[in-house]
Amino acid sequence: MIFVKKISKSCVLAVSIVLLLILKVVSPLVKCQLCVVGFHRYGHLVLEPEVFLAERRLKLRSEKRSQRIFNIWSFGPKKKQANTYLAKKWKQEVFALPSWLVSGLHSAGMFVDFLKLSEAKLSIRGQLNALDSSGPILTFSDKEKQRANQKLIELGIDPNRPYVCLIVRDGGHYASLGESESIGYDLLNFDIDTFMPSAGYLVSEGFQVIRMGSGSEKTISELPSGVIDYAHSPMRSEFLDVFIAATCTFAVSTQTGPDAVCMAFRRPVLYVDVTRYSQFFFGMKAATWTPVRMARNGKIIPFSEFISSDIPWYKDPNEFALNGIMQLKSSPGELLQIVKSYVECFRGSAELTDRLSLQVSEKLGERGRQYFGQISARSIPGLAEILGDWVNN
Repeated sequence: MIFVKKISKSCVLAVSIVLLLILKVVSPLVKCQLCVVGFHRYGHLVLEPEVFLAERRLKLRSEKRSQRIFNIWSFGPKKKQANTYLAKKWKQEVFALPSWLVSGLHSAGMFVDFLKLSEAKLSIRGQLNALDSSGPILTFSDKEKQRANQKLIELGIDPNRPYVCLIVRDGGHYASLGESESIGYDLLNFDIDTFMPSAGYLVSEGFQVIRMGSGSEKTISELPSGVIDYAHSPMRSEFLDVFIAATCTFAVSTQTGPDAVCMAFRRPVLYVDVTRYSQFFFGMKAATWTPVRMARNGKIIPFSEFISSDIPWYKDPNEFALNGIMQLKSSPGELLQIVKSYVECFRGSAELTDRLSLQVSEKLGERGRQYFGQISARSIPGLAEILGDWVNN
């Protein structure tokens, strides 16, 4: 078996070198580059191609290139894709090769340096605010819409009435995959039950509420009438995971994978208790956000002090713990007030504010602009009344 694998690898390498030689010959006319998507993470699988292609559209409008750039995409092996339906949809939009062949091209380029192809830098954020000025690239066929609407009806959801996605991260998903999360990730996990007063309020306001997830999350202790725990439904599928998030009226999220689908399809999202600013969608106007309270040595850090520090640039959740930063999550009552304020803005009886976002833009400066683009995400009004004066200090 080991011998067979070595022969297979040698054959792939030989074929890849031949292909790279051909691509080298045509490079004066057509430059090829590899686009390898973060296929194992849901958010990256949906947003990396979306942002890249949306930005390319903008660049093509403003730039004239004498040399054509041809992108060769890889969405990874099927068994490791976070959502095989999404990967299949993307392959209908771009030129994709089997992951083993793209891997072979990469290895061959490392083996013969002058044949090496450049690799596009993919991001879930981008620098050009491309998602603010363009529509979604992926679409659903009429057949898919009909199939999805029938499934929604079977789930007890009226596709003709507004529905809201409730996207709450906990540690169950990665634990179900056999992956252990470090203690720092507790900062990103929430208890679904703390959102039930908000879910009940949304139902009373005429919204259907759909709890999203992979099925390994904690079950809801007391499920309010009108709330569908889709995450634990036997009808849950990768197709519906995407369709529901892509067509919801809006979502309430704790900054985790499925909300990236909302961003890709330009669906509004209320992000509560935002912690990892470096991973947030500040350059997308569909995103509305509220900051989480952070404390050091038991003392809450004023927002102005926080945004002027290095904390917003932390990427690894463990950095918070290593630097003595604790998080104070919003209570069920505070979450309810946040959601109420957002609904008022959504319906036009109040207006979102860019006050906090302007502070973020000012303090993060050029580094922030290069990272997020122009900051266009906004916040709900009245945050100081809900979360405390630290927001204004």
